[in-house]
Amino acid sequence: MRRTTTHSVDHEILTFGRTWRGYGGGSDEDIYVAFGVDARTYFQRLRRILDSPVAEELTPDERAAIADICRARLA
Repeated sequence: MRRTTTHSVDHEILTFGRTWRGYGGGSDEDIYVAFGVDARTYFQRLRRILDSPVAEELTPDERAAIADICRARLA
């Protein structure tokens, strides 16, 4: 990851996930350009973020939709 603090990177990952949840989570290329990691690494981290305080602002529906995308992309 390119940024310096874990919290800010986690927030950016979550924001990206929320933005792209209606589109299957974003393309592998978009993920790489935004975060400098492959899609698998991104979705593993996003899945962990869903269980952290960073994700407190999500509605249950948003959390479920993003978790479903993570499961599908990691399968």
